[in-house]
Amino acid sequence: MYLKVIIGLICVAAVALLVWMYFRNRVRQLEKKREEDRKLISQLSRAFAKCIDIKDTYTNGHSFRVAAYTKMIAQKLGCSDEQIEQYYNIALLHDIGKIGIPDRILNKPEALDDEEYDEMKTHAQKGYEILADFENFEPELAYGAGYHHERYDGKGYPRGLKGDEIPRVAQIIAVADTFDAMYSTRPYRNQLPLDVVMKELERIAGEQLNPDLVKIFVELYKEGRFDSIKA
Repeated sequence: MYLKVIIGLICVAAVALLVWMYFRNRVRQLEKKREEDRKLISQLSRAFAKCIDIKDTYTNGHSFRVAAYTKMIAQKLGCSDEQIEQYYNIALLHDIGKIGIPDRILNKPEALDDEEYDEMKTHAQKGYEILADFENFEPELAYGAGYHHERYDGKGYPRGLKGDEIPRVAQIIAVADTFDAMYSTRPYRNQLPLDVVMKELERIAGEQLNPDLVKIFVELYKEGRFDSIKA
């Protein structure tokens, strides 16, 4: 009797061990696959960002600077390391839709006319459409490209989203993108002084940009976090 109980317990323990080993190996396989996907997304993001910056000669380095500022904001928000990396990669690709904009518009040395500006604005939707096919790798990858020109007051494009209708990552990228647009030299104007840029960000907080995120960005400025990032 006791022998049968002992054998039964051994069999149960053996089955439990086999099940545990199976799931452990399965988890390891999934983790390995996830890590491989993460590295692939990171590599692709950097490669495409370089392509974008090469095509847009007047904003060379813009994608990487915006990604760096986005990372700083995410860190200040207390995001996890995984989410910080995710936001960084999304920010690298926020302007990927510009590959569909004609060079005569993208690299025009003067200010764009209304028709050209309307064409330029299509880069947001084009970027979303390009990255939407990557949703199996990273569901939010298209959000930065598609929504970084939406405004907090609902007057942005391409969809006129307002407030928290705008994906969080796109709100963060919008602050970083707006800052870099002013704090770098463009064909139609020189780089603005850093203190002037920060005052302008504070002025448009609540209208164009999320005021809480602008506040965080100002805190980063006061901490001297931008000293190592040059336009």
